[in-house]
Amino acid sequence: MTKKIPGESEQAHQWEAQIRMALDAACMSIWNFDIHSNEISSSDHLQALFGLETDNFHPTYQAVLNCIHSQDREFVKRTYQHAIEEGRAFEIEFRVVLADGSIRWLASKGVVEKDSSGVPLQICGVFMDITKRKQTEHRRMEEALKKSEERFQIVALATNDVLRDWDLLTNQVWWNQSVQSLFGYTAEQVNLDATWWRERIHPDDRQRITTDLRAVIDNRKQFWSNEYRFLRSDGTYAYIFDRGYIVHDQTNKPVRMIGVMMDMTDRKRAEAELQRQNLRSQLFANITLKIRQSLQIEEILETSVTEVQKLLQADRVLILQLHGNSSFLAVKEAVVPGLPIVLGQNISDPCFSEDYIQKYSQGRISAISDIEKAQIQACHIQFLQQFAVKANLVVPIFRKNQLWGLLIAHQCLHTRQWTNWEIGLLGQLADQIGIALAQSLILEQETQQRQELARSNEELQQFAFIASHDLQEPLRKIKTFGERLQVTCGESLSEQGRDYLQRMQNAVLRMQTLIEDLLTLSRVTTRAQPFVSVNLTQIAQEVLSDLEVRIQQTEGQIEIGELSIIQADPLQMRQLLQNLIGNALKFCRQNQPPKIKIYGQVLNNHIDDLSVGNAYYQIIVEDNGIGFAEKYLDRIFNVFQRLHGRSEYEGTGIGLAICRKITERHHGTITAQSQPGQGAKFIITLPIHSHL
Repeated sequence: MTKKIPGESEQAHQWEAQIRMALDAACMSIWNFDIHSNEISSSDHLQALFGLETDNFHPTYQAVLNCIHSQDREFVKRTYQHAIEEGRAFEIEFRVVLADGSIRWLASKGVVEKDSSGVPLQICGVFMDITKRKQTEHRRMEEALKKSEERFQIVALATNDVLRDWDLLTNQVWWNQSVQSLFGYTAEQVNLDATWWRERIHPDDRQRITTDLRAVIDNRKQFWSNEYRFLRSDGTYAYIFDRGYIVHDQTNKPVRMIGVMMDMTDRKRAEAELQRQNLRSQLFANITLKIRQSLQIEEILETSVTEVQKLLQADRVLILQLHGNSSFLAVKEAVVPGLPIVLGQNISDPCFSEDYIQKYSQGRISAISDIEKAQIQACHIQFLQQFAVKANLVVPIFRKNQLWGLLIAHQCLHTRQWTNWEIGLLGQLADQIGIALAQSLILEQETQQRQELARSNEELQQFAFIASHDLQEPLRKIKTFGERLQVTCGESLSEQGRDYLQRMQNAVLRMQTLIEDLLTLSRVTTRAQPFVSVNLTQIAQEVLSDLEVRIQQTEGQIEIGELSIIQADPLQMRQLLQNLIGNALKFCRQNQPPKIKIYGQVLNNHIDDLSVGNAYYQIIVEDNGIGFAEKYLDRIFNVFQRLHGRSEYEGTGIGLAICRKITERHHGTITAQSQPGQGAKFIITLPIHSHL
C-alpha cells in the first residue's frame, strides 16, 4: 500500500481552488478532446465561454464546432485536423456565436498526445476569451482608418491622378475631382456605379482588364495593376496605368478597392513615336545597305524605287533623269497595278521653265498634299492629272553638286499629307542615290582607266618584244661589224678613227644594257612567277657567286647575316639583291674597298603604309660607299634618275626603279638611309606570307 502523506488531500484541494481562481480570472477553460470517442472533457468554464446551458450541453467535438461562427468553422476544423495528422501544436483565434446572437472571440492553444507507438490519443488545450482585446484592436483600427481616410481625402484634392474608392459589396464607386478635369466629364456624367467605369474601357482591353481584376480579387490578393485605354468625354482614348489596393475584412473577404488611375497618354505617344522612328531608321538603313551592296547603277536605281514605294506605301515612285533641254526621262518606276505607266516617257512639262529647274538645282523640295488645292499653275495640275496624281513629293538628286534628276513619290488613289519624317527620308535617300551615282561615275572612270592601262601594258609588252628582237638585232650587227672593222682595218685607221670606232662600240654596249634593263623592268609584272617559299640566305649566296669576279676586282668584303624564308618570286628576289649588292660594289669610295652587310629582321608590329594583320620581314643591305643626301631619296627610285655622271659611275639609272617595282609587286616597300661619304643602308620590308 502507498503510505498516505498527511495533509495531501487538503493540499490538492488548495491547488485545485487556486487553478479555478486563475481560470476565472483569465476567462479560460481547460479541455481535452478524446480523438477515438469524440468526447470532450473540460473545466467548468467551457459552457460559459461558448454561452451554453450546462444541463443541455453534451460535450462532444461536433457540439463545440456548431457553436463556432460559420465563417470560421471550416478554418478551425482544418487546423485541428492538421494538428492531429502532423502531431504538432497549434494556436488559433476564432469567433463563437452565443445564444443571444452576440459574437465572442476565443483563442485556442493545444498539443496532441500520442501513445508509445505514435498513434494520436487526445488533444489537450485551453480556450481563452479575447473579446476585449479584439474590441480594443478594432477601435484602434477604426481610429487608424479614420486618419487614413482623412489623409486619403487630402491626397484626393492634391493629386492630378484620378482616385476611386470602390465598394465591392455595393458596387458603388467614389471618384475625386480629377475624373472630371482629366477626362472631361461633368459631375452629372460621372455615374457612381462601377459599370460606368467598366463600359469606358476600350473594347479591345475590357475583357482582359475585367478578367485580370476579378482573378486578383477572387484570389484574396492585395495589389492589382494594369494598363488600358479609357474613353474621354470627347471620344478619344487616354492610356491609363491603373493601380489598386484591395481591403479585406476580418474574415479576409475583399470589401473595398482603392485605385489610382494615371494618364500616360503623352508618354505612350512619345514611346510610340520613338518606336516608329527606330523602325523607320532601321528601314532606311536597310535601303541604304541594299543600295551600297551593288556597284551597278541600274540595279541601285531599281532597288531605290522598289524599297521607297514599300516604305512610304506610295502608289508610285519615280526617278527622273534631267536632260540638257530641261526635260526629264523616267528611268525607273515602281507603281501599283492599274495606274498609268510613266517609265520610259520623256517628261516635258510646259510649266518646267529654266527658273523651275533652277529652284531644284538650289535644293528645293516640293510636297503637295492635294494638287487641286495647291497654289500651282493650271497647266501643271493638268500635266499631273494625266498620270492620276493627287498628291506628290519631289526631292532633287545631286551628283557631285550638280542636279542629276528627281526622286518622286505619287499618291494617286487619294490625297496625302506628307509628314516631315517622310520628306526628310526621301531627301536622305536622294542623297544616297546621289552618292551611288557619283561612285558609279568614279567606277566607270576607273574601269576606263584600267582598260587604258591594260591597253598600255599590252603595248608595253609589244614594245618589249620588239626591243628584245628588232631593236637588238641592228645593235648586234653594229657591234659585229665594228669588231670586224677594228680587226681588219684597225691598223690603217688614224688615231681619231680608232677613237670614233671605240666610242661607237661603247654606245652600242650602253644601248644594249639600257634595252636589257628596260626589258627587266617591264618583265617584273609581265613575266612574274608564282610566289613560293624562298630561302633568302641561299639567294644571297647565289648572287655573290654571280658577282664573284666583280667582288675580286673591287676587293669587296661581303658579310651575310641571318636571313629568313618568305613567300616570294625567287627570280625577282635574286634580281633585287643583285641590283642592291651590285650598286654597293659600284658606288664605293676611292682607295677604300667596299664593305657590305646583308641581314634581316622580323617586324613585330605593322608600320605605316603596310597592311594590318600580317607579319613582315626586313631585308637590309648596308655599305660603306659614297652615300647620298636623303633629300634625293624619292628621286633615286625613279627610272633614269642618276645622282652622278656616266663618266663617274656606269649604269642606266634603272636598277633601283626595278627594285622598287619588285617590292611593290610583293606588297612591300623600299627605302634608304644615307649621308654623303658615310655609306648607305637600303631597307626592304616584305610580308612573310605574301600572295599574288
